[in-house]
Amino acid sequence: MNRLTVDLMRPIKAIKTLAILALAAFILPVFVPTFILPPARAHVSYNPSPADILHAPLSNMGFLAFTEATGNSSQLTTSPGVSFPSPSANNKGPDAIRQNALRFINDTSYFPQTETSIAVDPTDTNHVVGGFNDQKFFFCRALQSECFLTGFSVTASGFTVSADGGASVLKGGDIPVLNSSISLVPMFAFGDPTVVSGGNGVFFYSSLSVSIFGANGVMVARSNPNLFDPNVSCTTPIFSPTANPCWTAILIFGNPDFSVNMEDKPVMVFDQGNDPYSGSLYIGWTHFSFIFGTSVSYLARCNSALDSCTMLAGGTLPPLSGNDRFADFTTPAVDAKGNVYVSWCDYGTVSTFGPVTCKVRSSPPGGASFGSTTTILSFMGAGTTLPTDTFTQAFATEQFRTSSLPYFSVDKSQQSTSGNLYFTIQVCTSGRYVVIHNRGFAQDNPGTCGLSSILFSSSGDGGSTWSWPAVISQQAVNVQPTITVDPVTGNLFVLYYTTQFDPFNHRIDVVALKSMNGGSSFRQIRVSSASNEPDSDPNMFNYINGFGGSWTVPQYGDYFQATSIGGTLWVLFTANYAVEQGTFQTDPFLSVQHA
Repeated sequence: MNRLTVDLMRPIKAIKTLAILALAAFILPVFVPTFILPPARAHVSYNPSPADILHAPLSNMGFLAFTEATGNSSQLTTSPGVSFPSPSANNKGPDAIRQNALRFINDTSYFPQTETSIAVDPTDTNHVVGGFNDQKFFFCRALQSECFLTGFSVTASGFTVSADGGASVLKGGDIPVLNSSISLVPMFAFGDPTVVSGGNGVFFYSSLSVSIFGANGVMVARSNPNLFDPNVSCTTPIFSPTANPCWTAILIFGNPDFSVNMEDKPVMVFDQGNDPYSGSLYIGWTHFSFIFGTSVSYLARCNSALDSCTMLAGGTLPPLSGNDRFADFTTPAVDAKGNVYVSWCDYGTVSTFGPVTCKVRSSPPGGASFGSTTTILSFMGAGTTLPTDTFTQAFATEQFRTSSLPYFSVDKSQQSTSGNLYFTIQVCTSGRYVVIHNRGFAQDNPGTCGLSSILFSSSGDGGSTWSWPAVISQQAVNVQPTITVDPVTGNLFVLYYTTQFDPFNHRIDVVALKSMNGGSSFRQIRVSSASNEPDSDPNMFNYINGFGGSWTVPQYGDYFQATSIGGTLWVLFTANYAVEQGTFQTDPFLSVQHA
């Protein structure tokens, strides 16, 4: 069975596989099939032809971009319920739509950035670093003139730096290319970023890493003092891509051949507790085996200098996920005493999404002795906690891909004496807008979700028992939840994208639910001050030989992240507020609030 067939049987990661193939199409003269994922067609569309393949109402500008991309000059019709200003094609400023967030990137090109991560130095909260998937890396071959004008991206893992707490952008760039013994050629940083602070001005950036000949793995970059020096550029030179003056990168784990194994979505946590392993960096990720058609949870620990790393699970050791067949979204956490926790979800069988079961294991400091597995919650099918809830396959109005991706966190504050752990995930609760026909996987999934909810569960005994999963979101399309706990105040925040402010359930905002009592009750904060249209540039459908759209790019990604320290909340999310080349484009936006 070839690697593509196996991965299509794997529900979650077909898109990541295709994205890597698309990268190869840009770098090597190979053909990327356009028939791998059949086109999704809405049952009802609010747009005239040819944009009637999209359910959600497009703005006038979005409709024009789509008709130009498809070569159809069908009559322009104002979309119901959508009202955006008509920007000048030369307006690249961040204020095309008034909002309270800073466009947190110094690239002004006509390319999107997604899947954001944010970290703040607890020893100096003026130091802020954001990470994101830089889609410019993929599109420069298609639109070379734009890249010659605004600069080329050396890798797909971008970053932005602020030295004043997020009030302004100091500089930015891309994580450098990596030389590794497992690959004959250098390995590109390939997105899926997580950024964490090690304190005292040090930051760590984890990313996937791939080469054009199939080597792939998980890499981590460590910053140096140049990162916040305004006189030193942190741009990775295109003619010397392995030498970035602000970052040094190493490979944590890798495979020489993509057709056999693939690593995915590394998540980091830094131990700043009072324990023998304080100063350690834990990296968890998902390891896919195309031979066996399975995925499992891996974990490694590195010292703060990144000159010593130890595999704690996976490789030659048993994986943390045990006998689970399709473990994914491996997430580590460390409490104030140095205890290590790892969560993941098991997604069904080779041909289904369900049942979905989310689990956790814990270890004393160091992560070398994990105990038994505890189930947090389950859904989708008989015998589960929530049998009627289902897997969320895409945003309800087809604007970007999303999935039932979990997020897991622990209370590190000194007020936490009972090992408070928090877990959230999105589930589909009703309806469907579109069915994907002729699919070779997920036969139990009803199609693209109509309405989705955010579930929340907590544990007060270190993960031994968990509260019944509560729906904490309002009725709307609610996706991509994330959690952060303020280490100073102990306040808990659950954040997510929502359509609750739009009667069309189309335009989206970011909200934060704040709890001061460990999740017993929440108060909602609207993080974004203006809604935005998530797919205002359908022209992206055609940038990769007709292979694109909401399945791959543009996308709001699988996640966004936030962090809170001492009563201040930093949220780095994806939005289309800025105008670039006459089109609202997808960029990282940073909101800083006292909460």
